[in-house]
Amino acid sequence: MSKSISAAVLVALVMSLSASGQDVKVIGSGSGSKPKSQVAVKPKGYDRLGTADYECIYAYDVVATKKNGEKADERYATILQFSPSLAKFTDMSSFLTDSVASQSGINVNMTDLNEKYGRGEFFFTGEVYQNSPEGKTTYIDVITPNTVKYEEDFAPFGWSLEEDTLTVCGYPCMKATCEYGGRQWTAWFTEEIPASFGPWKFSGLPGLILKVADSEGVHTFTATAFRKASDEIVRVQNSEVQSTSREKFIKNKAYFEEKPMERIPVESIRDITVFKGGAIMVNGVRLPKRTNGYTPIELE
Repeated sequence: MSKSISAAVLVALVMSLSASGQDVKVIGSGSGSKPKSQVAVKPKGYDRLGTADYECIYAYDVVATKKNGEKADERYATILQFSPSLAKFTDMSSFLTDSVASQSGINVNMTDLNEKYGRGEFFFTGEVYQNSPEGKTTYIDVITPNTVKYEEDFAPFGWSLEEDTLTVCGYPCMKATCEYGGRQWTAWFTEEIPASFGPWKFSGLPGLILKVADSEGVHTFTATAFRKASDEIVRVQNSEVQSTSREKFIKNKAYFEEKPMERIPVESIRDITVFKGGAIMVNGVRLPKRTNGYTPIELE
């Protein structure tokens, strides 16, 4: 296959091969190999960072703006796991997949898990590790076909406490505001849960953050359930993850998401897998589905 073929055409070809309802994997797409049907999903390895004492489930609501200017509501299911010393925030489907796959001694069908992992359209692709390593927040995300990460100081928000209260998820909350990533944010935290964590990267208040929203109402995280836990906090082992800076990530992520299929360098493609449920992975990295386009949480 010629390298001059676009990534979009190549993905479309693989999707046409999967029309029979079978999982299809094309191997060596960037090196001239011909496509062939094959299912070959490499099992993941995991680093165990600690055990979560609690979990908080958040509805993550996004008001997207389509190219024609119309507004569209999106809702993501996300979860925060935390102990006294660290926290992990991720998509609920990813959490469930990793919780099963990371258990030793269990026979796991990784093909089924990867299909479920990529089936949903509204899937939060990032993973946020708060105070891991100590004093830092680590953010891991995909810019297909690469997985990238960056670190920044833990809790860099400069919160201002305000005289207002709100009940969220059954807990009395206090109000705090800050400016971060080009947006103004309002957070509601409860001192009844003395944990300095929250959804996404939000942290650094004297209680768990149960709700946070930007001033324009584009991004809103709202706790819907809080519970005790005993699950491990795990991180996928990935020797190919690329380190970058926060500034470069924001710029490159926005550029890629504008035209994702067109902006995958075809010479970088080793393989493409299309699962019968519709999930697409390039070099084992998920290709996000975004019917309504990309609505970045950070503008700068």
